[in-house]
Amino acid sequence: MPRLGRALLTQHEEITQRWYEAWRRSQHPHPEIQEAALKDHLSPQLRLIGDQLQNLEQAEPPTQIWQISERLDPEARVDQDMPIEEVVQEYGLALDIISRWIRERALEPSFDELTYLHQALFELAAESVRRYEARRREQMRQERSTYLAGLTHQMRTPLSTLIMQLHLLERQGQITPPLSDQIQRNLKRLSYMVDSVMRLERFKPHELPVRPQLIYPARLIDQALDDRQADAHQKALRLEADVNRALEMEIDPNLFVDVMGNLVENAVKYTSSGFVRVEAEEEHESVIFKVKDSGPGIAPDRQAGLLGTVQPGPQSGAGIGLHVAYRAVTAMGGRIGIDSTPGHGTTVWFRLPRR
Repeated sequence: MPRLGRALLTQHEEITQRWYEAWRRSQHPHPEIQEAALKDHLSPQLRLIGDQLQNLEQAEPPTQIWQISERLDPEARVDQDMPIEEVVQEYGLALDIISRWIRERALEPSFDELTYLHQALFELAAESVRRYEARRREQMRQERSTYLAGLTHQMRTPLSTLIMQLHLLERQGQITPPLSDQIQRNLKRLSYMVDSVMRLERFKPHELPVRPQLIYPARLIDQALDDRQADAHQKALRLEADVNRALEMEIDPNLFVDVMGNLVENAVKYTSSGFVRVEAEEEHESVIFKVKDSGPGIAPDRQAGLLGTVQPGPQSGAGIGLHVAYRAVTAMGGRIGIDSTPGHGTTVWFRLPRR
């Protein structure tokens, strides 16, 4: 039986105590942390490494040894508000203490034993960082979700007031269709966008609620283009649609508007001259929608991350539109992609099942 493995198994508590005393003597900014909170994790980890060292030929690879969640719990450090660099320093100090302990006992471990020991502690620190950062991200997501919940709740009140005032103006004859219809549609759209922000936080794409209805996509596309008509007119952009007006689909109309509205808005925003055109290609079980523009195009290195994450645009946009579109298409069982060449415009397409 290799001496290093046996020694770690039998003397891990002594090493942990020496490490703890060295940690207390160091210039550590968290002296208030309880002894048990520091010592309880290191002893079983040293015991596990010692157990693996007893039979190196059958030992678990250092890259996998900490994948079992019960063997590592760095999330506790998050609750203690310890920066991750300090957690890494702990393992660096542990390696230093173990090296001194080995020399004092003249254990003379083999090269393979030392290599495994160093790799195991390195992977321990690396996995701690990964889990620590994942926990931090989840905490930040929850805090952001709580903040947005309060913010969107406050936004709903003035939106409801505006809708009520619009109805009052309609009854008094001070505003008439089609202007009133467009304002009302956009107010409802804004209200739904507020809810969309909350859905970004509450649901993963495949978990978004989907409420299918029998719709004519051409009508919703007309509305999306009409809503952007004023912006397009200022640039002399042509807004065009080539869609079968008899086409029926059984899909979620709100999610479809999420997709089409954001894609048309982006196309108009980033196209300075020429056209924005919506097309639909019917297949047996699905329909491919395309939003084409004559804009500047998108560089290949930027295309890859545009759909899956929120990325601010070059014209002070929030970068949320494409991400909302991606999530809505995914929720309805479809696919979305970008075809673009710098200087030759952009086509954002999405395929949806007919039902």
